[in-house]
Amino acid sequence: IKKIFFDFLRKFLFFFLEMQRLECTIQKYKWGKKGLDGLVAQLSGLIKVEEDESYAELWMGTHKNGPSKIKNEGILLSEYFEKNPKVLGEHEKKGLNFLFKVLSVGSSLSVQSHPTKEQAIYLHSKDPKNYPDANHKPELAIALTEFELLCGFRKPEEILSNIKLNKEIEEIIGEEEMKKFSIKNDEEENKNSLKIIFTKIWTAPEEKIKLILNKILERISKKEEKTNIDNLIIRLNNQFPEDIGILAPLFLNYFTLKPGEATFLGPNEPHAYLFGDCVECMALSDNTIRAGLTPKFKDVQTLCENLTYK
Repeated sequence: IKKIFFDFLRKFLFFFLEMQRLECTIQKYKWGKKGLDGLVAQLSGLIKVEEDESYAELWMGTHKNGPSKIKNEGILLSEYFEKNPKVLGEHEKKGLNFLFKVLSVGSSLSVQSHPTKEQAIYLHSKDPKNYPDANHKPELAIALTEFELLCGFRKPEEILSNIKLNKEIEEIIGEEEMKKFSIKNDEEENKNSLKIIFTKIWTAPEEKIKLILNKILERISKKEEKTNIDNLIIRLNNQFPEDIGILAPLFLNYFTLKPGEATFLGPNEPHAYLFGDCVECMALSDNTIRAGLTPKFKDVQTLCENLTYK
């Protein structure tokens, strides 16, 4: 017992004495909350926070796109690990295998997914500018405030109902595909049908999408009693006018997490964060496949080809 106690004490004192304060990277993406409205700015340690500046993400880790520094020594965290390898666990090889973030979401992020490890290797070799890592990006998000997001595909019957309530998009889907996509089919058949339907919509000509979106928006704006989906479509259109991502709520589940609740996002799981503050922990990667609700690079074909459709 004495040996166990002193071993524990030694490790505890080593940890305490070696504890270092970090200077973390702040990402000022446009979708971030303004000024001190978000936790990112509140936790940033900045002497001055600009009221009109977006403070979107606080990165803690060694990723090249936002590396942390040891504040007292002024060196990169990765350099500190090289000099002090004992501070890492045995499972960490030469550095952290994960990236930890705080997010303050003021407006919608892109409709997106993240690749598997194999897909990441391929995408990185093909397009290292837009896919900077040969690594996957599974991530766990824990809500710090009420946190709105779209995540995963709805049940087939919900998607069918949403399409029928918004008949304008049947022009793109076509009668034959609508017949194939049925709640009576087995899971695999519905996955294949949903993939065809989703891809048809997301790859439709831009002018046709704009025309259909305007018809939908005109119709729902006249409704006296609007559904949650109606209100979300209007809200997304205000942020990204005539963007294909406005239709995402018809297909993806809409959640509001309470503080302390969490969601895990595996490879090729479609999602879009909408509003709130959260912490995220993910594999060491900055790979994102985007297909709407963003001014950034979009890779619609890759996203449509690889989604889970379940």
